[in-house]
Amino acid sequence: MKAVIMAGGKGTRLRPLTLNTPKPMVPLLNRPCMEYIIELLKRHDIHQIAVTVQYLPEVIRNHFGDGSAYGVELYYAEEDTPLGTAGSIKNAAEFLDETFIVISGDALTDFNLRQAIDYHKDKDALATMVLTQVDSPLEYGVVMTDESGRVTRFLEKPSWSEVFSDTVNTGIYVLEPEILDWIPANCSYDFSLNLFPELLSNNKALYGYVAEGYWSDIGNLQQYRKSQFDMLDGHVHVPIQANEIMPKVFIEPDVLLPSTLHVQGPAYIGAGSSLHPMSKIGPYTVLGKGNSVLASAGLERTIAWNGNYIGEGAELQETLLMDRTVVGSCAQLQEGAVIGSSCTIGSNASIKSSVRLWPNKTVPAKGIVHTSMIWTEPTNKSFFQSKGVIGIPNMELHPERVSRLAEAYGSTLRAAAPVLIAASPHPYCELLKHAAGSGLRTVGIHVLDLGCASEEVTRYAVQHHQGQGAIHISLTESATSPEVLIQWMDEQGKPIAKSMERKLENAYYQEDYPRMPWNRIGAYRAYQHADEDYLKALEAHVDFAKIREANLRYVLHLSSRQEHPLIKRWTELVGGTGLLTQHTHEPELNILEIVHHTHADLGIFLEEDSQLSLITPSGHILNDDQMIALIMTAIASSAPNAVLGVPSSMLGSIPSSLQANTVQVRRTKESLRSIMEDTTGLPFSPFAYRLYALSLILYYMANARIGLDTIAEMHPYGYTAKEEVICSWNEKGALMRELMTWVRSSGQEAELMDGIRIQTAEGSVLILPDQDEPLFQVFAQSDSTAQAKLLAHSYASLINQSHQQLRK
Repeated sequence: MKAVIMAGGKGTRLRPLTLNTPKPMVPLLNRPCMEYIIELLKRHDIHQIAVTVQYLPEVIRNHFGDGSAYGVELYYAEEDTPLGTAGSIKNAAEFLDETFIVISGDALTDFNLRQAIDYHKDKDALATMVLTQVDSPLEYGVVMTDESGRVTRFLEKPSWSEVFSDTVNTGIYVLEPEILDWIPANCSYDFSLNLFPELLSNNKALYGYVAEGYWSDIGNLQQYRKSQFDMLDGHVHVPIQANEIMPKVFIEPDVLLPSTLHVQGPAYIGAGSSLHPMSKIGPYTVLGKGNSVLASAGLERTIAWNGNYIGEGAELQETLLMDRTVVGSCAQLQEGAVIGSSCTIGSNASIKSSVRLWPNKTVPAKGIVHTSMIWTEPTNKSFFQSKGVIGIPNMELHPERVSRLAEAYGSTLRAAAPVLIAASPHPYCELLKHAAGSGLRTVGIHVLDLGCASEEVTRYAVQHHQGQGAIHISLTESATSPEVLIQWMDEQGKPIAKSMERKLENAYYQEDYPRMPWNRIGAYRAYQHADEDYLKALEAHVDFAKIREANLRYVLHLSSRQEHPLIKRWTELVGGTGLLTQHTHEPELNILEIVHHTHADLGIFLEEDSQLSLITPSGHILNDDQMIALIMTAIASSAPNAVLGVPSSMLGSIPSSLQANTVQVRRTKESLRSIMEDTTGLPFSPFAYRLYALSLILYYMANARIGLDTIAEMHPYGYTAKEEVICSWNEKGALMRELMTWVRSSGQEAELMDGIRIQTAEGSVLILPDQDEPLFQVFAQSDSTAQAKLLAHSYASLINQSHQQLRK
């Protein structure tokens, strides 16, 4: 016996799931719906199958091929234009030379087809409709039969006043080949609307067979969810291709499932998925292949297709995710939300109930989405953040994208001088570094590979080798939310200018980077002595002999392994007694204890984001203001004529008396590039070269014979407070205009550099639009902590009021 699987429907009511996926290919427990139909036919010894296709036919062809992998023979009948349910069967007429069964490829059922076929033959029917009983028949074709099973009446999708039976048409038919004579060729013709009424009016043998078992036509998103939940509960008898490790908990091979993780079934976890031990997998969670669920993320009644990333602390309740979507940390996706492929949900964003996002949509951090996003304007947000390009490894930043970014970058440069590439010693960073090098060489740029090198070593090396730029790739080693950072540097080791960022972005999006002929690609050269070069440069500008004479005792903590070789060589230069620590869950507390027990002169904490923190012997951690004051004093003892660029948000907390008695300072914008540009008279900017800053501080302590506790007491600092005000990317410009109007009308003294700095009788306030997040930062400085907090809150409230007025 033969069969026809109808697989041409668009599945409009399932959008956005079916925008790029035919409805028969929508996955049920990580397998296309149509696979279950093929298995059902095969179990009933039906191996010759025609498949009618019209919408995205190649997706179905590419997956199933000729059917041999599934133990059947498939024949495809493609429609150029929609022919209707019966018309599509007519289109496969040459294949249908015996009794055959018609079944939808986008339904789920476990009916005994043999019983329906036997019934059809016993009745000597021309056509037999397979029926089932449902609670609410309003969305189906209702069918009435007489005592013999002959169809007497039917009505397509009736109202309650028209309902005369609870038996409905399942779209499964057993037909004789003579039925094809009743179907016109090359026109749209439907079983329920055209063919069956015609057979009924001509008193042909049209029968109805009421089948027992499970059936769902998966007609909407609610039914799509429920069908899979029913599969997990065992309500439908279909094979589940996964190991049932505990009752109703199914796990495919190659799943990273920690022994301490409790999965609350029913649940299904697809191959290659990774679940953090502290994630929460609630009942009716269905994960496809290659999903990552991070710490404290919670999923319940949620279906996720393949390759999704669910960030730390995210909450998903009855949510449906398609492929390759990134859900940021602490985001909340509420009941009924449907997220299309390749979407990005920012950290702390909220997707309200029943919202649908079409593919490739971005919800910014802290954004709230109340209505579905189908066509949306892009946000005014560059993919460059304040430190560079940041993304989730192998999701947002993968080798293909990094190579394209490098090609775009290389297309803005001249071909003569090399571009340096370097990475932290993590295998994934090495992979991305080689991808970047390949992209550069493709557009004719020569590459000098520093291997594993730190950020500051790379900044020095690009000047030392007279390169025209550099790319440095690092990876945070947090197990909960790893991120890749790609930093782009100019010929002086500074972050590239905003104008260059825009050029790179434009070239990337327009794909405007012509590749060179194969015999004119850029050259490649490896260089393994960048660390030694940088340390020699430090020796030329810092008196390490004086530091060694002091024989300092210190505890140095590295938050990652990436700079360990460089730091070991640096400790040999400073001498003394050093103890290196790494990878503790609470590094500050760990260092405090070790500093106390070893009677060390100081503790040093080198963070992954290039920050430097110091701890005094008494256990006091110097804050940012004290660190700047200490750096200013240390520079004054070594280079009194230098000018130090200091971010505007920090400078206000340093008393003017200290500024007058130490090195000259220049207020700059917040960006590292501005800080480096405005720092003069020094070989390196202390904000960009932390080993240089640390060496200067140690030299100052050694030369002045003074301890870190005494230094901290010598440097009083102002009291600061900070608040944040949420504002969408698209409203930032208008809100800044409103704030400027208010400043002018109020007559207050204001300075415009990076944001708005306002001087009041109580202190100073800096209102700064954040580059990386959809918010404003409010920094306040005053004579007391309480006054600074009051000042910050007052101006944050003012911004909120202006924001509300703007939205009216």
